[in-house]
Amino acid sequence: MELAHDYTLTVADVAAHYALSRRTIRNCLKDGSLSGVQVNGQWRCSWTDVWRAEKGPMPRGKRSKAYKADLLTKRSLALEWSVSERTVERWIAAGLPTRNVFGSVRIAPVDAVEWMRQNFVGSGNAA
Repeated sequence: MELAHDYTLTVADVAAHYALSRRTIRNCLKDGSLSGVQVNGQWRCSWTDVWRAEKGPMPRGKRSKAYKADLLTKRSLALEWSVSERTVERWIAAGLPTRNVFGSVRIAPVDAVEWMRQNFVGSGNAA
């Protein structure tokens, strides 16, 4: 069955994507900082709504699929790469792309991988 709309993301889905609480997402929907619709009393969002709220480039074409992955916090990226959060902050200062989500810094996994490849693969400077 094909959907007549693209509002398929629940509050829980959006909260997981942003690494924020469901309450924060509901508050953002209520105050209008995140667009969405109510379906049978439940909030729903589209990927366009989610990406528009991220304060980063709007994913287009083939790249849009990669930007549906849950965003990383500085802490989660540090744990994944076995470095300190301070190291991640230095990477951000050096140009690691970020997405600002309601005042919180988040990193798209695809951006982190591409940035790491450009800056560290083969250089022996992973941290």
